[in-house]
Amino acid sequence: MKKTIYLSFFCTSLLLGAGYQIPNNSVNSNALATAYVANANGADAAYFNPANMVYNQDKNEIEVSLSYIDLPSMKYTPTSGTTPIHTQQHQTVIPSLHYVSPKLSDNGIRLGLSISVPYGLTREWTDQPAMSTAKKFSLKTIELNPSIAIPITNQFSVAFGVRYVRGEGEVELNALPIYSVNMSGDDDAFAYNIAISYKPTDELNLALTYRSPLTLNTKGSAVVTSPWFSGTTGASLAVEIPDNLILAGAYTFNNATTIEITYDKTFWSKVTETDFNYENTSLEASPLGRITPKVWKDTTVYRLGITHKFKNALTLMCGIAYSNNAADEAYVSYSSPESNSMTYSFGGRYQLNDNLDIGLSLLYADYEDRTSNQGNATGVNGTFSEKDAYSLTSGMRYRF
Repeated sequence: MKKTIYLSFFCTSLLLGAGYQIPNNSVNSNALATAYVANANGADAAYFNPANMVYNQDKNEIEVSLSYIDLPSMKYTPTSGTTPIHTQQHQTVIPSLHYVSPKLSDNGIRLGLSISVPYGLTREWTDQPAMSTAKKFSLKTIELNPSIAIPITNQFSVAFGVRYVRGEGEVELNALPIYSVNMSGDDDAFAYNIAISYKPTDELNLALTYRSPLTLNTKGSAVVTSPWFSGTTGASLAVEIPDNLILAGAYTFNNATTIEITYDKTFWSKVTETDFNYENTSLEASPLGRITPKVWKDTTVYRLGITHKFKNALTLMCGIAYSNNAADEAYVSYSSPESNSMTYSFGGRYQLNDNLDIGLSLLYADYEDRTSNQGNATGVNGTFSEKDAYSLTSGMRYRF
């Protein structure tokens, strides 16, 4: 039970299938399937690789964007051949803002700021047996990430940032007449990020970024009906977000075409248990309050992005990514139907004048069907399908 609750907070928020990032925090990142680290430029470098801020024009630069995300109705087909069930379709709009300062000193130090929604969506089942363990799971977050970039030499720069994350979560389970749970809570947490960029030549850029782990100790209340307790009680859930490491390299041909390859790893194996707590002692001692160990593996995403700048004001981008999943078959559940995925993306920017450009990008995440026969472990004995996701991002970038 608790394993299901924990996985839902995160796996329902995944758009690329591994880790926890939503790639819609700027037009370029969405257009390149987030193969946008070594070649990160402009205001959104403040989020994707702040060490690259030192290579921006010596101006203030700001970017705002909106992402529309569509999670179609997911299908579950039991092995027994009974009627398939579906989740509700979920749609949402996510804003983001990025800023990079001009040089603050002769040595080229820059400041950056990103306000983004790095993870959080909603998954809701409307039929049994899924409602018993995964009726609704929702997570809303916002991240504030100021950073500073310091050039060490003309070819080498480093950056440091502080991450403030605020999260609100909601969980609903419905297995009446046995039990039902409606829990909501919120919390905030601090973490850090670092970035390194190395440009041995004008054409080649190598980069590393790292985001430290953090824990949201979401605290709130739960309305419960059960054999162990019925009523309202305080409740909490420690939501652990593991650390993330990205290695990237980008090469530019003829000052026009840039190809980037990234290796993106999220350390899910460090998250080893789930502990969903209730203030009511009888409920805490029940199966709903039991600590559940978890065996997950780290996830890896391989990304390829291509950017081409035409001689006019147009820039086109495309990307592709492959991601494995964190959960073995025994951990596949209605709330966490993880599977490997391929992501495809395309987009462009148009320069309106020396200071202003606009952009639009589309991303499609194609998830493999996932079958589990581990009914005794998670209650799942069937196949999840139709899990694909779509996102459309538009944005504007302004220099002054």
